[in-house]
Amino acid sequence: MEFKVKKTFLVLFIFSYFTLFSQTFKINDLKSLSYLTIIGFIDISNNYFDKQIIADLNEKDLEYISKNDVPFFDRIAFQKYSLKLKHYSDYAVYLTIVSLIIVYNKEYFRTNLLVYSEVLLTQSAIAKWTKTIAKRKRPFVYDKNVSDKKKNERNSQHSFYSMHSSTAFASATFAYYYYLDNWGKNIPIAFLLYGSATASAALRVVSENHFPSDVLAGAIVGTTIGYLICKYHDSKKIKIRLSYNKLELNFPF
Repeated sequence: MEFKVKKTFLVLFIFSYFTLFSQTFKINDLKSLSYLTIIGFIDISNNYFDKQIIADLNEKDLEYISKNDVPFFDRIAFQKYSLKLKHYSDYAVYLTIVSLIIVYNKEYFRTNLLVYSEVLLTQSAIAKWTKTIAKRKRPFVYDKNVSDKKKNERNSQHSFYSMHSSTAFASATFAYYYYLDNWGKNIPIAFLLYGSATASAALRVVSENHFPSDVLAGAIVGTTIGYLICKYHDSKKIKIRLSYNKLELNFPF
C-alpha cells in the first residue's frame, strides 16, 4: 500500500513538472525576428505619414461639427473631459501588461517574449494606420469646454479605434492563452486580465477620449490578433494538465 502511494506521488510529481514547464509556443527565431523588423517598420513609418495625411482642424471645422453627426449609440461618450480619468485608463493598461508576470517562465522566456512582441507590434501597427485612415474626431472635440488648442492637436483625430483597448485585450489574450494551455481554466486569473482591460476601455469612454464603438472595435481586434498569433505559434505537442482533482491529457490533431 505504501509503495503504491509513493508511486502515485512520483507520477503526479512528474506530471506536475511537465505542467509547470511545458512549452506552449514553438517559433523559428529568424522568421520571427524578420517579421518583427517588417511590422516594426510599418508601425514606425506611420509617425511620418500620419503627419502628411491628417491636417489640423481649423476654426471653420470646429464651428460646423455637431454632436448630431455622431451615431446615437456613441453619444454616451459626451461626458466631461477628464485628464485624471485618462491617466487612470493608462494605469489600467499597465496593470494588464504587468499581470503577465503570472505566466512568467524562465525556461521559455525568450520564445514567449518574441511571441508577445509579435502580438504587441502587430496590433499597434494596425491600430495606428486605422486611426490615420479613419481620421475620426475624439469626443472631446465636440466639447465646448475644451480648448481649441487641444482640439487642434493631430491626436484629436485618432479616435477610431482605441489602441489602449487593443493593447490591453491583446495582452490579456496572450496571457490567458498561455495560462489556459498550461494550467487550465481559472476564473480569477481571467477576471484579473480581462477585468483590467475592460476597465481601461471604459475609462477611455468616460474620460471623453473615445466613443464606445472605438473601444469595442479595439477589444475585438486586440483579442483576435492575440489569439491568432498565439494559435499560429502553438507548439502542437501533447499537453499535460494537473489540478488537485483531475489529470488531463490533450492530443491536438
